[in-house]
Amino acid sequence: TEEVPLAIHAARRDLQLSFAVFAVAAIIGAVCTAHDETFPRLILGDYYVDMTLDNIRQGRPMHVYADSDSGLMFLQITINNIKVSLTAFVAGIVLSIGAIFMLLNNGIMVGAFQWFFHEQGVLRESVLTIWVHGTLEISAIIIAGGAGLCIGNAWLFPGTYTRGESFRRGASTGLKVVLGLVPVFITAGFLESFVTRH
Repeated sequence: TEEVPLAIHAARRDLQLSFAVFAVAAIIGAVCTAHDETFPRLILGDYYVDMTLDNIRQGRPMHVYADSDSGLMFLQITINNIKVSLTAFVAGIVLSIGAIFMLLNNGIMVGAFQWFFHEQGVLRESVLTIWVHGTLEISAIIIAGGAGLCIGNAWLFPGTYTRGESFRRGASTGLKVVLGLVPVFITAGFLESFVTRH
């Protein structure tokens, strides 16, 4: 109730930068998909695209969520999301470049993914299905990217602190932010596994 909100406030500029990078990447993903129909295959993979096209032809575009066991799916998704957020945070140590790369990668994927569904005429169905859990999941990835930028930027721009002290402060703030996301990822995993499929 105190430390996480204060850490988020302290990291607000890094969070804004993280959102900006992700938003630009999502636009890039959408524009590339709009101009090159093979782009989603490059980003999402042939198997996923072919499976989704087959599901769309069968009139069930979001069937991918109905195939797996809910409990197993919940564990896999939650563990994967926590892993992605921790990776984005730790990747920030590499002069913020790692966190920016993670944000670009995920943003381009989301933009390509949503434009792909738009081109198939099922954007409404995808938005109403995917964003049930995606609102929390994508927000948390952006916040984790901001935590990564917090640690990287503290190292790059120490201000009046020594580089070591600035790094320690940035790492402490970023870690509080990223650990505060664990309940968000658990909730998103639950929604994706038990609600999105319906």
